[in-house]
Amino acid sequence: MDNLSNKPFLRLEHLEKVYPNGEKAVYDFNLDVKKHEFIVIVGPSGCGKSTTLRMLAGLEDITSGDIFMEDELLNYKESKDRNMAIVFQSYALYPQMTVFDNIAFPLRINKYPTLKREEELYALSEVLRVLENESFSAVKEVISETVSDKSPEAKKIEETASYFKISLPAAKKLLTLVKNADGSVSDEQVRLNLTKILSEELKTKTEEAIASGKKFNEEYVLLNDKGEEIKENKKLAPYEIKSKVYDVAEKLDLVPYLDKIPKELSGGQMQRVALGRAIIKNVPVFMMDEPLSNLDAKLRLTMRSEIVKLHNRIGATTIYVTHDQTEAMTMATRIVVMSRGFIQQIGSPEEVYSHPVNIFVAKFIGSPAMNIFESTVTADGEKITFGRNELKMGEDFKKLHDDFYKRKIEEFEDLYNNFDETAREKLFRILSATGEGKRDKGKKKAKKGVVLSVKNFFKRLFKKEEVKVNDFSAEKAIVAEKLELLKKYQCSSHPVTVGIRPERMKIFKTSEVDKKGVVTAKPAVCELLGGEYNVHFDFLGKDMVGRYDAKNKISVEDEITVFFDPDGIHVFDPVTGDTIK
Repeated sequence: MDNLSNKPFLRLEHLEKVYPNGEKAVYDFNLDVKKHEFIVIVGPSGCGKSTTLRMLAGLEDITSGDIFMEDELLNYKESKDRNMAIVFQSYALYPQMTVFDNIAFPLRINKYPTLKREEELYALSEVLRVLENESFSAVKEVISETVSDKSPEAKKIEETASYFKISLPAAKKLLTLVKNADGSVSDEQVRLNLTKILSEELKTKTEEAIASGKKFNEEYVLLNDKGEEIKENKKLAPYEIKSKVYDVAEKLDLVPYLDKIPKELSGGQMQRVALGRAIIKNVPVFMMDEPLSNLDAKLRLTMRSEIVKLHNRIGATTIYVTHDQTEAMTMATRIVVMSRGFIQQIGSPEEVYSHPVNIFVAKFIGSPAMNIFESTVTADGEKITFGRNELKMGEDFKKLHDDFYKRKIEEFEDLYNNFDETAREKLFRILSATGEGKRDKGKKKAKKGVVLSVKNFFKRLFKKEEVKVNDFSAEKAIVAEKLELLKKYQCSSHPVTVGIRPERMKIFKTSEVDKKGVVTAKPAVCELLGGEYNVHFDFLGKDMVGRYDAKNKISVEDEITVFFDPDGIHVFDPVTGDTIK
């Protein structure tokens, strides 16, 4: 049983997307999703997150790789046959249709697998259920209030079916019974008489059906020779559609707006209509492509919680795409962080926030962002110095440091000695974490060493020069320079990048402490957020942010002393961008 529960519901294996112009948007995307998970794919614009979602939805061709849902290959299935629903950023509502018609649209155009029943027997059982649960006077009253005498017969049947949530044949029989009821006796006696007659009729016809060789279960669903329920694809009846639309509208508080058209709705209401249209299909997988980006801040906050509640209520599996890391942190069971087409890290919000695997994840996740500054590891590997400060890291860090550089040297030597297209993509992934290789406007001078080589390579790449097939000289030069730096850093003092979260900085007014901190400064900005301040101050030429309890007022006139929590320090290798661990 444990193996079954741990089995992925949805598998994306080695997904890649290359456009006709040769641009690669997604590299080797691998993700296993369990049933009922809420997965958020997050990253900056152009990182490949929406492209990945569109490949999953069948709206974008897959260049290579496979998508499985419960071990069924989806690659070659059309979007409409994938048993998924998608909510777009723009809502994609039909402007001429009412809210009711927008939500009902998928039910009207598609056929759905429906259990095939022994119709007459099932109708009798439904009528019996109504008579057993309702008084006959109540049934008569509902029919007289719901069904107009001037309505066509088909409309009367549909309205009755919709109200009592029964099939059309059952509604037709119920209307006939009410119409022909004996008025000379009490309503209760009529109900008892009808119940007895219908029960005997159901018993007789059930025996006849069994004698004729038909097989069905207690719900009158027909069975095949193997005892399996028989299904058929058919469109839903109007009364069934109406019933489903009202059920969904109640969940989303849209019942008062069912007769309105989209232009009469607010942004939040339109978003709920788009969600309703996805939910009504009753599919196991929901996909959402930045659905809240068009809403104002307050409404985004409300809709975030509403979407999570809805996800939990309907037991869905949700794949959600956003560039907003706050949405990712507050909504996800697991986060997939992407940059330049590569997965950077997959983990729970707590894992990704507290243990980023590289500097890209550290900078991208968190609000305010992690404070980053340059530092130096001493030759003995036990201390980190920055400015006039020195932070003792101890023997544990020295071992981590030495093991890290030994491992990275081995990886880069293997990369250099066996350079091929796969190695080229590994290099691109490293550059996606460090942020190297971005095209700029030429305002900044190129740095020496690795950065210069990376910029020269991308300059050459974007110039559309003819490049010989399998000519990896530019990429190998980058690997060689990085390898040289790694060897140098292994056994000597070298630069590192240090990061610390705002809440891991302890800020005090200087007048309140009697010992020296990491920095003493005057705040540049004090942002009051209600229960706390975000205090900005200058450190080593960089804008740093720390937290300060709003119980005590603080302003730019105060002098502050800042201490770093040693356990909150993250150290990143500047060559690979990886966390030294």
